[in-house]
Amino acid sequence: MKRTVKQVITIGVTLSMVMASMGIEFNTKAATNIADTYKVPVASSTGTIGAIMPYTRYDSEKAELSGTAVFLESSDYGKMKVATQASNQSYVKLRAKGDYAQWKVTTGGSGVTMRYTMPDTSDGRGQSGSLDVYVNGTYDQTVNLTSYHMWQYFAGGNPSDVNDGGAPLFAFDEVHFKLNKSLKCGDIIRIVNNDSKNLQYGIDFIEVEKVPDKIEKPENAESVLDYGAIPNDGKDDYAAFRDCIYVANNLHKDVYIPEGTYHLSKTLTVKAENIKITGAGMWHTNLKFTSDQQYGGGISGNDCRNVELCNMYIDSNLRSRYKENAVYKCFRDVFENCVFHDIWENHFECGFWFGDYDQNTGYSDGTKIVNCRIRNNFADGVNFCQGTSNAAVYNCSVRNNGDDGLAMWNNDYYSKDEVGNIFAYNTIELGWRAGAIAVYGGDGHRIYNNYICDTTMSAGIHLNTVFSGYKFNNTKGIYFDNNILIRTGCKEDAWKSKLAAIDLQGEVKNVIFTNNNIYDSQTDAVRNVENRGNIFKETNIFSGGNGYTIPAYPVAGIFDPLRPDSKSSDTTSANKTDNSKGTTASENNIKTVVIKKASKKGRKVKIKLKKVSAVTGYQIQISKNKKFTKKIITKKVKKVSFVISRAKIKKCKKLYVRVRAYQKNKGTIRTGKWSKTKVVK
Repeated sequence: MKRTVKQVITIGVTLSMVMASMGIEFNTKAATNIADTYKVPVASSTGTIGAIMPYTRYDSEKAELSGTAVFLESSDYGKMKVATQASNQSYVKLRAKGDYAQWKVTTGGSGVTMRYTMPDTSDGRGQSGSLDVYVNGTYDQTVNLTSYHMWQYFAGGNPSDVNDGGAPLFAFDEVHFKLNKSLKCGDIIRIVNNDSKNLQYGIDFIEVEKVPDKIEKPENAESVLDYGAIPNDGKDDYAAFRDCIYVANNLHKDVYIPEGTYHLSKTLTVKAENIKITGAGMWHTNLKFTSDQQYGGGISGNDCRNVELCNMYIDSNLRSRYKENAVYKCFRDVFENCVFHDIWENHFECGFWFGDYDQNTGYSDGTKIVNCRIRNNFADGVNFCQGTSNAAVYNCSVRNNGDDGLAMWNNDYYSKDEVGNIFAYNTIELGWRAGAIAVYGGDGHRIYNNYICDTTMSAGIHLNTVFSGYKFNNTKGIYFDNNILIRTGCKEDAWKSKLAAIDLQGEVKNVIFTNNNIYDSQTDAVRNVENRGNIFKETNIFSGGNGYTIPAYPVAGIFDPLRPDSKSSDTTSANKTDNSKGTTASENNIKTVVIKKASKKGRKVKIKLKKVSAVTGYQIQISKNKKFTKKIITKKVKKVSFVISRAKIKKCKKLYVRVRAYQKNKGTIRTGKWSKTKVVK
């Protein structure tokens, strides 16, 4: 008998009655607040700038070209030029069949993301095409492309889906794919125009990364497969997802979405508490919303509290803002103390839009967006709206969005004012309207250690009082620290106005800028139209191209919230900017931990460590595999001898344990190196 519970649900019988009849007891144990386990690092003048992402970028200017392929660039940032929307305002154009661009890679991996441009059609609905991929001269695959989502035109302030003679924006999109054979250092990857349609293509860059192993089904989880979902069959899986989430929430179990592509025909509402909804990884689990209409898709939070949503790629079939009324966000409405991490979303009206508009107002409070890729949306990447407070976006890639990249905006007065939000250690790039980072009011916000570059019709940092809702009624101040802005601002936005790299208009007040560096702004570096007590300290402006080096794009790495250069702390500890010289973990002389003993009995693991002097405590990780890609426990302890007890431990025949010491000082956390791995049987 397959899922009697599901069958009963569909005919309207109360779920609790069914479960009682089956002898199933509810788990009423209070869950740990998941948002508290994801620490946001404090501002640091000596820390990293931008997001730590696993890929290495290979830009067009580094490519070797063949045939009639040409390198195009825009030196004047003209908004009618496609090159203005490319990284470094330059890209390669493959003009004829046989043209190619190729790169010798310095890093390995089988995952490739390619940013490309191709022509629109007269009806604005785009067309299909393809490019071929070769590795070391051998054909690997054909990659299908489309301009379906691309091209928004701005004769005036608002976008048009068809060419109205205005600025042709959203000129680039991206596609990602897995190579059949992983690249090694020194290999050559070639992108070739072999298309029979005689189309011209542009390549801005490729990014290469290692594809992680897929995440297996967690213990105590319900799979969408058991509720009727079938991956890769092209049929609607909406009902299976709805039923699985419903049952899992009532059983206090997690939700698992295995590897494959799933199609969803309408908005998926998540009404849940204290559960985890996970895919097999952003390179393995794909959710595709199939509607192209207003209100047609995305995920809505309804009484959604303490939920972890993670490890998946999410795409849509949207191709229009519908005159700014699409209401088709990847995530929208209210999420309280939730965490979104390792999500790659693409082609929505907005990536994340938190706010309740029913006047019986609920608020998103304490929610975090961590280690996500927020790409190619028609409007905002993230908007903290309608009283959203104590929320954070941390270590995210925010790219090619058609309105603010990251925004805070209370647009209706019936909500409460926003306080205490954080944008930290993000890379925001290639936006084509409004601001890379925008703050339109609130109090006590912190924006720091972000890498911002290459805007079109957009400011780098944008603050104004033009829009409706709460303004700058702040008393605690709003702080911008240690941000880098490169080639930002614009000579003319959608409303024919100039925007500076850092642009303040209206009654913006009590905003403090410290140690922000502006490179090669497209127009003014700073514009403070009405100075209402705003302060600029250590603001460095570099222009002209001589005598300085523009900071490089953030290098590839493996994200770890507790890595030494992240200086992790609670969000409440991020109220002070660390402008000291700082020290690294090695300079701090944090010794590597030695695991003296580790043994397993039943559901318990007993561990004894050799004490490390002058540290706050120890972080322990227990995994099912030696690479620690299947971690089942991450925990902090203060003692050198302790026992960890979990039901999932009992089922594992072999476990891998590692430990590192950490030191906390004035809200800053530094860590030592991981110990040698201990195998426990």
